[in-house]
Amino acid sequence: MNHKEEFETIYNATFETLSKHVYFKVAKLEDAQDIVQEIYIDFYKYISSKGKKVDNAQAYLIQIANNKLSHYYKDKTFETTLIKDEYLLESIEDENDLEFNVLEKSTLDEIWNVVKTLSDLDQHILIDYYRFGLNFREISERYQIPESTIKSRCQNAIRQLRDKFK
Repeated sequence: MNHKEEFETIYNATFETLSKHVYFKVAKLEDAQDIVQEIYIDFYKYISSKGKKVDNAQAYLIQIANNKLSHYYKDKTFETTLIKDEYLLESIEDENDLEFNVLEKSTLDEIWNVVKTLSDLDQHILIDYYRFGLNFREISERYQIPESTIKSRCQNAIRQLRDKFK
């Protein structure tokens, strides 16, 4: 199979999953479509160059997507604002489909009410990390706080949430 046929096969097999992965990470459909297009262009260039093979195409595409999303939020000048309750929880759903499908709306409200008890900074850290996919270094740069402090605050916030639900 030549690289064009291989690309078409992989594209057809991965497009829906990859599109959902990207869409749930960005606010605008147009941005998601642009990112998905860039991902497939990069992938096609890679497999076309010198006959390179990819063992696990879906994993490779998700990795490209995560890199593109990281750049998207790095390059985008946006201010982190607290996201409305339902929007935040819907945005996390793509990574935790099984857990969120089991939870009822009342439980989601309860979780959000507990999240709101955290400090503003801890809420922003959790949103940046889980919603926007920023790593601790990027969050550290955004708030001008040492990376170790950001990581510690994130872990402590998660621990507090777990303790309140025990």
